[in-house]
Amino acid sequence: MDAQQLPSDSDLSASTADNPRNRADDNFDVSPGLLAGVSQLIRFRWLLLIGSLLLGGLALPYSLSLQFDRSLERLFHQSDPRLTNYLESKEIFGAQETCVVAYSDPDLISVDGLDRLEQFSKQLADVPGVDSIMSLAGMRRPSAPLSDVSLKEVLASGAATADDLRKELIGSDLYLNRLISPDGQTTAVVVTLKLLEDTDQPRAQTIKRLREIADQYPGEALVAGGPVLVDDVFSHLENDGQKLGIYSTLVMTLVIAIMFRNLRWMFMPLIVVHLALIWTKASMVIAGMKLSMVSSPLVALVTVIGVGTVVHFAIRYREYRSWLDPQAAMRGTLAHVGPATAWTILTTMGGFFSLMVSRIVPVQSFGLMMGIGTLFVLVAILGVISGAVLIGGGSSDPQRAPGEKKAAVLLQWLNRAVERYPWLFATVGLVMLGFLTIGTTRLESATDFTDNFHEDSPIVQSYKFISERLGATGGFDLIIDGPSASDPKFDDFIEQVRQIQRELLQVEGVLGSMSLTDLFAFMQNKNGPQPTNLSERFAQAAIANLAPRYLLGQIDKREPGLVSGFWNKDRNVLRISVLTGDLEGNQAKIDRLNAVEAIGLKYFPGARSAGSEILIMFLVSSMLSDQWITFGVAVLLIFVMLSLSFRSPVLGVLALIPNASPILIVIGSMGWLGLKMNMATAMLASVSMGLAVDFSIHYLYRFRHELKSGADFNTAIGQAHGSVGLAIMLANLALIAGFMVLTLSNFVPTVQFGYLVTIVMLGGLAANLVVLPILLRALYRIWPSAVGP
Repeated sequence: MDAQQLPSDSDLSASTADNPRNRADDNFDVSPGLLAGVSQLIRFRWLLLIGSLLLGGLALPYSLSLQFDRSLERLFHQSDPRLTNYLESKEIFGAQETCVVAYSDPDLISVDGLDRLEQFSKQLADVPGVDSIMSLAGMRRPSAPLSDVSLKEVLASGAATADDLRKELIGSDLYLNRLISPDGQTTAVVVTLKLLEDTDQPRAQTIKRLREIADQYPGEALVAGGPVLVDDVFSHLENDGQKLGIYSTLVMTLVIAIMFRNLRWMFMPLIVVHLALIWTKASMVIAGMKLSMVSSPLVALVTVIGVGTVVHFAIRYREYRSWLDPQAAMRGTLAHVGPATAWTILTTMGGFFSLMVSRIVPVQSFGLMMGIGTLFVLVAILGVISGAVLIGGGSSDPQRAPGEKKAAVLLQWLNRAVERYPWLFATVGLVMLGFLTIGTTRLESATDFTDNFHEDSPIVQSYKFISERLGATGGFDLIIDGPSASDPKFDDFIEQVRQIQRELLQVEGVLGSMSLTDLFAFMQNKNGPQPTNLSERFAQAAIANLAPRYLLGQIDKREPGLVSGFWNKDRNVLRISVLTGDLEGNQAKIDRLNAVEAIGLKYFPGARSAGSEILIMFLVSSMLSDQWITFGVAVLLIFVMLSLSFRSPVLGVLALIPNASPILIVIGSMGWLGLKMNMATAMLASVSMGLAVDFSIHYLYRFRHELKSGADFNTAIGQAHGSVGLAIMLANLALIAGFMVLTLSNFVPTVQFGYLVTIVMLGGLAANLVVLPILLRALYRIWPSAVGP
């Protein structure tokens, strides 16, 4: 047969020596032990099928109870010093979470405007799960901090004009950019939520009700804050889990139906996939694991792994059915595709397990979860395929996919072109790889957690509104150990804190800060307008010159809740709340944090920072470095498995090259295009490596089998191209269909992960059909024995 001519089914029949049809004892050129194992799988196919379905039914109730872990703390290792500081701050100053409801009102500082704010605040305070609220409606006039008269009553009594009161409020550091905007028209209501253990109301229901009240406000009112952000993330993920599961099943059913037009081969992959998913989820529940914020691709990934694997079985089974009966064809398929599949599963698991060296806990748990899920795909295939294909009567033969003949022509043309112009293909590939790989040095991580949402999502719109009107986009705390409030040294301590706050204003991106010094300044009101009421003026004069240690006691008697937010008298720890604006780039935010910490350490050696913004900041900063660490581990694990699989380290390296190249090209392109890494795309390299290398394994297994059967080099390449090449193309089509389902997600990292893995898979397909043959030919010329048999 001409080396460049793709084999047809009749060619395969004719080329098989002594080819009696329906020969059930054919050894298929494999070891007796392997053939015996395959025969046992077929012999006990009914038991395996029924057992697999029964185990699936038993595991189903467990799988349905799998839940998401919504805790911010669980994103980090317990030994992480940033997490330690965060937990310490929560313990000392309260573990309650807050969110903000903000709106604009041109007549805010008026009797009617403050009345609307008062009624709005009461509605928010009555929401189940809300502990308390803070708004201008309950605040004191800056010029009369000791008065119990509300701002609305001040205006109603004529004690101040609206313009004068507005100027006072804007001039107060305690209120500006916290409760009122610089133009005096936007206000924020700070809502403190109850601890989850203190309420039966789910956090999601509380936030939903807050949003409903905000939506009912006559003007534009928006809800934002850390609890809202976390709730939105997991709400999207839970919706994605249901939606993507249904869509991926429908898409895969359609793809398989179009490809093979056979009921057995249409439903069998779905059984495999759903058994693997049920077992995976049940195992997680039994092990006490939960889903994380990067878990939404679980269903789609297991689906594409399962369906893509089954495609290889279908193509080889159809090939054997041209001269063998169904049972013998299944024996041959399992004997030849089975070992390759086992190694592809192991390499895919290696790609996922490499994620476990990441410092990001959700990425670690995702790697473990997907590694288990991938293994269960293999278990499900071995348990289901023989029984599902050989059950009952009727045709078990997969049909040819539409356009398959054209695909065969394309593969034949590509094989000839690569053989004729290897240096042209190699040069173009190397130039592209070299240029685009440079882009990896330009990669940046997503710097804002709101980047995980679409621009038109409520959470992004809320943050934009607050940022534009109030100026602040976030903040964190500086924690300082001090002397006892009864110690005379406390006065000097407060003066040092005041100096720290003055220096913080010089740090780029710091809008302001707040601590006990601001409470003291507000209550003493040394520089502001003085009260007109005589008794208030005397009371003001009485505390105007009190030393900080005495003043603290006076304020604590009047406002113990306000003091406890900045000073813990049992632990003698002070909190400076640092208000921050937006900065471009995660490194700029880290530099700002370092500058703030340096100022604190200059005065107090034990000063440390804390806050959820810091946790997210370092979560983001570890993504880039973790990606290359996990990618390196994935390459090492996969190389070892490939070397063991082919019993040749040389072929192990050869198989890595065409699969690593598309990954570097895609990640480099992200750098050139300015696309930023996020928690999901940080897993791209390792996951893609484990998936793409499957193509090389199947290709090399078929190529070496043809050499072992006596074919020359060109014929072996042609056979691998025509058979496995076609299976790779069809499997890739199934993979693309599965990954494109991820683009329907509302969570941006999941969408980007779907797009980028699709591109990598296409690159891996091209590389395995072009680069791998070039490398094989080059190696064959230099070292013929290294490629086989």
